[in-house]
Amino acid sequence: MCLNKTLSFMALTIASLTPIQASHANEATKAVVKAIEARDCVAAVRELNAALATSSPEALMLGGSMFEQGLCLKPNLERAARLYLRAADGGAGGARSRLAALYASPAAGPDKATALWWGLQAALPLPKACVVNNEQRANADAFAAALTTWPAGLLDACVYVTGTLAVLDSEFVVKEASASSNGIAVHFRPAVGRIDTGVDQVNQTLRDSSARVTEAHSMSGVMQSGSAPSPEQLRAQQVQEEMKNLATQVENVGRDALARFPRPQSVDADWLLKLRVESARVR
Repeated sequence: MCLNKTLSFMALTIASLTPIQASHANEATKAVVKAIEARDCVAAVRELNAALATSSPEALMLGGSMFEQGLCLKPNLERAARLYLRAADGGAGGARSRLAALYASPAAGPDKATALWWGLQAALPLPKACVVNNEQRANADAFAAALTTWPAGLLDACVYVTGTLAVLDSEFVVKEASASSNGIAVHFRPAVGRIDTGVDQVNQTLRDSSARVTEAHSMSGVMQSGSAPSPEQLRAQQVQEEMKNLATQVENVGRDALARFPRPQSVDADWLLKLRVESARVR
């Protein structure tokens, strides 16, 4: 970890985290995506430049992702970070998590202190051992000094968890299980590098809900033998399919996240993060 670089970047970001006025660029970003899907990088770059000129958070997030992944552009992590930072200023959901994941990645060094700082700014549901108090977070020197007092291996473990959670949070709305009853249950066991989704639990909940709807209609005399499903039943079936699809998406993203970040030996075997994924983030 390059401490001087970390401190200077953190000082910049701490000072810049204020809302900015930005216009929407839905149509412009759609044009970029359309060009990428057509494998027309010349058009994609042209449309990206037009979208970035609007300074919309959506366009900034897309540009950051293209620079980070090297999609139609030469990979440039510094430019990706600055676009994500501007998107975070504009209130883009998941922008802070994108920054945390970027700095936790081996491709970025990683820059461990900055990765953890952004993970805390994103309010990721990290283990208590990884949390630095708000007063220290507000000062780059105090934050770095706090990390030097940690036991050996703890920072590596926290950065691993931060990176993995940040990837999930950049794609989905992730909450602690105790803070949300919506969506699907997700259990992350960092010490074994495993992410499980509670698909069975979700399906059972939806089946119970559907059964209650059926029972209510039967008691009211609405349901008759051979009658078509009610709008409520159809909606319950639709929700069930949406939840199953969401669970599959979470599993796929989680698998990619676990593969992206090397798992250190120092991860506490007792860490178990119980989460809820409420929905995919709107793009």
